[in-house]
Amino acid sequence: MAEWKAVGAEMLLDDGAMTEVRIDGARILLARVHGSYYAVQAFCSHMGGNLMRGGLDGFVVSCPRNVSKFDIRDGHVVTWLSRMPGIVRRVAQGIQPPKGLRTYPIRVQDGRVWVEIG
Repeated sequence: MAEWKAVGAEMLLDDGAMTEVRIDGARILLARVHGSYYAVQAFCSHMGGNLMRGGLDGFVVSCPRNVSKFDIRDGHVVTWLSRMPGIVRRVAQGIQPPKGLRTYPIRVQDGRVWVEIG
């Protein structure tokens, strides 16, 4: 059953910042871009890299291990395994196709940021 959990005050993050929160055992990356909050899984869907150690450029978060890039608005893959040379990347994609990030519904209500877990 889905449940909304408060993760912090509405002004928890400055614009362009991100943080990791844990809710019921789930590691979630929370980011604020252009005044809106977004929530995705906190680790890369390929090698499990901690996305907090990557970078946030607008709506795109990067994995520190392989520089795969994901859009935090919907989790889709922007670039997959960008550190690998072309032919190696194509072989790797054949073995493990690109996989997006899990996203979580989010809302700001009553001065708090809420994430839906379920």
